[in-house]
Amino acid sequence: MTAWASPGLLATEDAADSVVAYVTVTFAVTVQTSDPHPAAEPVDAITSALLGRGFAMLTDMGPEVLRAAPVVPGWTGVITGDDQLRLGAPGEQFYDGDLGAAVPARWHATALSRGWLVVLVATRLDLHRDDRAEQTHSALHDGRLLAGQVPLRGSPAP
Repeated sequence: MTAWASPGLLATEDAADSVVAYVTVTFAVTVQTSDPHPAAEPVDAITSALLGRGFAMLTDMGPEVLRAAPVVPGWTGVITGDDQLRLGAPGEQFYDGDLGAAVPARWHATALSRGWLVVLVATRLDLHRDDRAEQTHSALHDGRLLAGQVPLRGSPAP
């Protein structure tokens, strides 16, 4: 399954020490299923599977909320100086690819100094569009935005 990732930084306006590094991951497909009974609601299979792996549904995007996202059991993250990111658990890869062309200044240093990366996941996002923030907020309000944290290691940016 094709996935895309976009890194970002989130900070409160009054405190520089509250900056949180995150990466948003989305997929090329949306997989929905439903119960065959009348009036059964469709269920996003990717969202459901990730909730079962330890991710939590977000209801707010504040830095303190992201910092308190649950640790995804068994998962780790590795970034390399060439802007590659690997996320997953032993024996399975969730994401293995680049961080894109628009890695924010200080993203590597912020993520590595904290030692944890917040992973946001949402379906039906187009990370190639300029309105990524608006799309993410729509996913938040639609109940499609999940968050988890993984321990992070790696190399600083070149």
